[in-house]
Amino acid sequence: MEDDVLSKVVAVEKEIQQRLELERTNAREWLEKTRAEQERKFLEEKTGIEKESDSLYGQAVKDAEARAAEMLDEAREEAARLEKEDDEVLARIVMKHIVGILPGKAS
Repeated sequence: MEDDVLSKVVAVEKEIQQRLELERTNAREWLEKTRAEQERKFLEEKTGIEKESDSLYGQAVKDAEARAAEMLDEAREEAARLEKEDDEVLARIVMKHIVGILPGKAS
């Protein structure tokens, strides 16, 4: 009878060990699958962020180039307008600005 009980205990322990090993295997597989899925999602997000960043950078460059072109056009127009002024008018404009930047002088 003791042998019968001992055999049953050993059989139950083996079954428990088998179930534990199966659960460990299942847990490792689940962890690996989850890790791979998260890594894939991370790479997708990273790629999306990089594309958006490139797009925003490209748009910023275009905006800056457009603004620079506008500023150049405005400067050319102002230069053309000033070329038409006579020397006396230009001298007054220059003096007005020089007085404003000289130390100790009132505008």
